[in-house]
Amino acid sequence: MSLDFHPRKTELFCFCDNDNEIHYWNLNLFSCMRMSKGGMAQVRFQPRLGHFLAAASDKVVSIFDVETDRQILTFQGHSEIVNYICWDVNGDYLASVSHDLVKLWSVATGECIQELSSGGNQFHSCVFHPSYSTLLVIGGISSLELWNMAENKSMTIPAHENIISALAQSPVGGIVATASHDGSVKLWK
Repeated sequence: MSLDFHPRKTELFCFCDNDNEIHYWNLNLFSCMRMSKGGMAQVRFQPRLGHFLAAASDKVVSIFDVETDRQILTFQGHSEIVNYICWDVNGDYLASVSHDLVKLWSVATGECIQELSSGGNQFHSCVFHPSYSTLLVIGGISSLELWNMAENKSMTIPAHENIISALAQSPVGGIVATASHDGSVKLWK
């Protein structure tokens, strides 16, 4: 369902499956090092250090210590299934997306510090903007929602003809990429 490479341990990557299992793989040995429960929709390593792994399953996001495989935080509060998660560039905050809501979580406190309702736009994906740390880019049915978290204001921009299923960002040049079910990929600056 989802996979991610560790930011520092180049031999380590993980993926989650439909059985709610997270598989940690060692590329050098080409073998599964361990499996644990708690990830069905998406998994993402904490950027830069990779101490933590965030995993979305049903209406919950879990944070695991990568070394011990111990679940250290549980983020609850979505009324619908969480289908996308993303870390800020420093790994201090995590955004979780369900169709009706985006929540911003503090890893330090374990609390939800902000949320934004979709207002009927059905959110699907998100990414922190590479140049503006307080701007979260959210993919909806056919539009992007730009959420300025510092001012708690958002604006909607028409972007595609169908669901924006994935977003990625590049710090080089401050580019955000969108992928849609309309069969197109677009780059935004």
